[in-house]
Amino acid sequence: MLKFLRLFGIGLFIALTSLASWAGTTTVYTTDASFLTAAGGGLTFESFETASLTTSTLVTWPGGTFYCTGTTFCPGFFGISTFADTGSQSVFYASPDSATFTFNSPINAFGIAIGGAGDVASITLVANLSNGDSVNALTNYTGSFDVFGANRQYFGVIDTVPFSSVTFVPSNFGDGIFFDSMSYGNAGSTPEPGSIALLGSGVLGVAGVLRRRFLR
Repeated sequence: MLKFLRLFGIGLFIALTSLASWAGTTTVYTTDASFLTAAGGGLTFESFETASLTTSTLVTWPGGTFYCTGTTFCPGFFGISTFADTGSQSVFYASPDSATFTFNSPINAFGIAIGGAGDVASITLVANLSNGDSVNALTNYTGSFDVFGANRQYFGVIDTVPFSSVTFVPSNFGDGIFFDSMSYGNAGSTPEPGSIALLGSGVLGVAGVLRRRFLR
């Protein structure tokens, strides 16, 4: 009996470890084309043309909000900008404060153009997803203030677990960071319930075999 319980425990641990690996598998994209191709279409596009500064630290747009957190430049350098990658507006904030995009509904795909970053010093811009995953949007990047011109970068991420917000945390100081041409939605990359159920039934099957072997 004891041997059965030990083997069952090992099998259950392996199964749960495999299941946990589904929770938060991220893929990062550095170009619009690669991200949109992987997402498979059907995303919502937002260029912030109808965005409005609701408070000194909050921008609202039809699909959610953009919020600045910190005391160094928020709310002094935050809001809606005339620098634009698409249309005539973008949203912006400055390091070392952080900024968060929050969505009205959970998503698993997010992509955005980043302008003007890294002109004061090399910057690593971390993107923290509300599901607990974290990836770099920029890594030790040095740029210029040529916003959305020569200094246009792109960050896209698709996660196997939905998330409702993305928080950008920068590593340098006094760096104006602009965002535009955002695409977001569901790319269909979350684990299928049938796959999870199949894993569960497999664990039970292994348990049955072990039980018959060691308890007969």
